[in-house]
Amino acid sequence: MIYAFVTIYNPNKFVTDNMIALSSQVDKIYLLDNSNTNCSAQFSSIKNTEYIFFCKNLGLSAAFNRVLKEKTFNDDDFIIFFDQDSHISDEHINILCKEYKKLEDRGFALGCLGPVYFNTSSGIVEIPKQKKQLTEHSYSVKSIITSSMLTRYKILKDIDFWNEEIFLDMADWDVCWRFIASKKLCCMTDAVTLNHTLGNGEKKIGLLRVREGSPFREYYQTRDCLYLLKKNYVPFKFKIRFMLMITVRPILHFLFLPNKRKRLFYIKQGIHDYRNGIHGCL
Repeated sequence: MIYAFVTIYNPNKFVTDNMIALSSQVDKIYLLDNSNTNCSAQFSSIKNTEYIFFCKNLGLSAAFNRVLKEKTFNDDDFIIFFDQDSHISDEHINILCKEYKKLEDRGFALGCLGPVYFNTSSGIVEIPKQKKQLTEHSYSVKSIITSSMLTRYKILKDIDFWNEEIFLDMADWDVCWRFIASKKLCCMTDAVTLNHTLGNGEKKIGLLRVREGSPFREYYQTRDCLYLLKKNYVPFKFKIRFMLMITVRPILHFLFLPNKRKRLFYIKQGIHDYRNGIHGCL
């Protein structure tokens, strides 16, 4: 069986169209709604779909875990995760599953597998520089994003599912690093590509490209990278990156991105709430 998990938040018609495309490629979709209002009518006609309204914003990790821990799955079931904005092409999931099985058949201990990503903001296919070729189309990497992350239920269960300390943006990195810490591979395949938009796009500043997200995302990114800094499974180079995220990046965002005061407020609030051990929704 193939189960798709999708977190949604104030979905529009584009999201409904994405779910229609997804429903034809999986056995069942779990639609996990973190919105303030019930949107079940919007998805009632989509086959093989179970809509779950939480009445509050649980974030990404807790929403996934609510279903993974409370519903019944077989150990070898495929679980694939998506953002609401991801629209997949025909045979997307079938190709991913074939590549996953090919890697298993060749003796690789897989944690997860995802596609390469076409960054619609930069027009560049995102392929990590640090990778190890495993098959003609697949290689091991340090992390992949949430959207189109494929794994098996038992593999996810063995690392105790998603880390609910991490609310949103870095939950995918966290789960990948815990797979690797448990001697499993985090993999990517160029046999399939997923179009992906980063936040509100990117702004070019000289030789740098700064990703522009909503101001409130500064809160979660600041708070959650501070929580991850304490984890021993986080790669050293990412700890350096996190240090830059709480020192250099706020300066760049304040200087070059809009809504400067809001961004500064959310960064300060993220640091404050980390110090007070606060998790969950702002």
